[in-house]
Amino acid sequence: MVGWQGVRFTLPPEWNVTGFSLDRENGHIRVDSPGAGTVSVQVRWSNAADSRQGPQTPYYMLAPYFRKWLKRPNPTVAKTDLKQSLEKMLNDTAKDAKKGRAVFESQMKSEKVEGENGERTAISFSWTGSGRGQGKIWRCNVCNRVVIAQVIGMAKDHNIIGNVASQLFATFHDHSIEGFDLWGLYDLQASVPDDFRLESHKLMAGHLQLVFARGAERIILNRWGLANITLKKFTEEEWFRANAYCNTAGFTVTRESMGTGHDGAKLSAPLPLTARFLALRDAKGSLRQFPTRYAGGVWHCAQSNKLFSIQVLHNKKSEGLWESVVQRCLCH
Repeated sequence: MVGWQGVRFTLPPEWNVTGFSLDRENGHIRVDSPGAGTVSVQVRWSNAADSRQGPQTPYYMLAPYFRKWLKRPNPTVAKTDLKQSLEKMLNDTAKDAKKGRAVFESQMKSEKVEGENGERTAISFSWTGSGRGQGKIWRCNVCNRVVIAQVIGMAKDHNIIGNVASQLFATFHDHSIEGFDLWGLYDLQASVPDDFRLESHKLMAGHLQLVFARGAERIILNRWGLANITLKKFTEEEWFRANAYCNTAGFTVTRESMGTGHDGAKLSAPLPLTARFLALRDAKGSLRQFPTRYAGGVWHCAQSNKLFSIQVLHNKKSEGLWESVVQRCLCH
């Protein structure tokens, strides 16, 4: 399962994420077939209700908060012209084909309503030129996203493109499920509350880290490879303490089920004063949802030969946040 910025879909497990954006409102992700494969999945999304389509005046920035306070409904979002947006994308693709002196042809099906509750308006399409592609553009009435997703490859990849497209669109979700976003890439699948935003990331062969923020609160996910080598020198707990967000000396330690079929070490305590200053710095002075408590845990997944850790800096109102994230994490 691939998950990024609120979109999620299933592809063969050996496929690799090779590109993505950090923007949740207007972003993209690309996933490529393994080895020397020539097929890729490209997904782009935009927010049809994005206030950035208008001028960035104080009114535009504060209006959503006033509407919420006054219990006023959000303004109606203008209907997106899907056909026009698709034609623009196909015209751009045709220009690329022309540069390669290839004959470009495209087909566009009629607009139709899709989804379990009829929440999507969609148009399917296909094209051939210097390569070939099969995809779909749609508008979701639940999240106000306009999504264009396609599987592209070479002319010889006709069959695999069709098979991958069937899997892609049968499993595609463009917004959170039960208030959680799935983040799935590089052998990590974790879900965090959808009001947390990705703040920073490290994506290396032996170490993956995703840091999410909600005000001054933080969720920190880590995955380390080659656990068998690490555990020859350190215990799980020793490795975790050496890499924790803050000094964990004196924290309460318990052995608990991590909700992934593994036992692990959990550390918890009131957030030390020095760590609170660090959190204030990381939050750029914001006191919203300011954390006063810490919970963190680590476990070894022998099946994938990796170490996983989840740390949460939270306030009293968010009690149980660590447990809710751990229970939704899959490591193998």
